[in-house]
Amino acid sequence: MQVLGYGIGEIKAEAAMTSDIIMREDVPFNVLNDYVEIERRTMDVRPGMNRKYTPFMYSPVTGGALCGGRYVFDTWERVQTYFKWTQEELEFEPGIKFWDREIFGKVDKHIWKVAGAHDFTPVETHGINRFERWSYTAEPSEAHRILKDLWPALREKAREANLGTAWLLDQPDEKQIAIFVTGRDAQHDRDTDKLAASVDRLATMRSLGELLPAELRVQKLFDRTSPIFSTWLPLSRQLGGAPVANPSSPAWPLPAVAPQVI
Repeated sequence: MQVLGYGIGEIKAEAAMTSDIIMREDVPFNVLNDYVEIERRTMDVRPGMNRKYTPFMYSPVTGGALCGGRYVFDTWERVQTYFKWTQEELEFEPGIKFWDREIFGKVDKHIWKVAGAHDFTPVETHGINRFERWSYTAEPSEAHRILKDLWPALREKAREANLGTAWLLDQPDEKQIAIFVTGRDAQHDRDTDKLAASVDRLATMRSLGELLPAELRVQKLFDRTSPIFSTWLPLSRQLGGAPVANPSSPAWPLPAVAPQVI
């Protein structure tokens, strides 16, 4: 099924949401894969969602599963509504709120204002992601102005680095900055060796965070690179196209549940 509704260029998004989850150790990937696909059909119909990338890797220290989400939304108000809904209303197990489930060992989640976001290649080719966060000590209003001014140079650097997408994000209440990027060659990562090589290339690439001006006074908090096993595509689904992409398949297998009928 063809992906519809996404193109190359600026992403029309004012806001983003991210989560990083340490999964309970006894949850195998095939079970998680099916959970994500079934639950997507409730979660991606909420207003304003442009897409969600679902990264996955095993911790090199503990061997435990690390999962999460990278979302963009059309407006700040809608990401706030979605975030609140997941915290206060959403339940897949009766009486247990979404983020309180036993399969989630630890969750780190944030909503962000988008200083800039751009697709350089089709969304379904984005098979690897790198997500970095920094704290800053500059005043939030000044920081957001700096990031908006920085965005054209950062976007051009991402283009030169042959990335698939790049987002520059600001969380003024927490005084944090994030940069999210993807690789662009998922169609070539058809086995585990090639996928691992792509992860290594993106993880060792010089960080776009080197462009953050000294006046922001940043300190690195987080840096993780991993494959994306599920990309939610609500804009495509709404047009009768593919509702989801699985860019790291077959290295990461497809869900076992029946495909969604569009």
